[in-house]
Amino acid sequence: MEKEITVITGEEHQVYPLIEQYFDELQRKIDAKFDNLLLENSNLLLHPHFERRVLGIKPAPEYSYEPLRPDDRMWQLLYKGKVIAVVTKQMDAWNYAQFSFFDNLEEILKNIPEE
Repeated sequence: MEKEITVITGEEHQVYPLIEQYFDELQRKIDAKFDNLLLENSNLLLHPHFERRVLGIKPAPEYSYEPLRPDDRMWQLLYKGKVIAVVTKQMDAWNYAQFSFFDNLEEILKNIPEE
């Protein structure tokens, strides 16, 4: 799935819950196929096979002509150490925050063997 959301600077807080909902939905789909641990504990953040990260983005100076923007971020959802979804936030020259959502759910559901 690919999706983009653009908001004016200062309105980013409206998108943060959508990121969490996006990761929650992916987690439920993967858990239902492979682990079914959510039947025992419904707290998605305590699931032992998933990890959520928020990282700052710093473009390598040799590849970027744009100034570094301290607000650029990347959210990751990992399943057993594999990145399954990423959301990036980048500020543009007009002071808008662009959030881009990516996942490879179909590939994960096909290729992670059941244990």
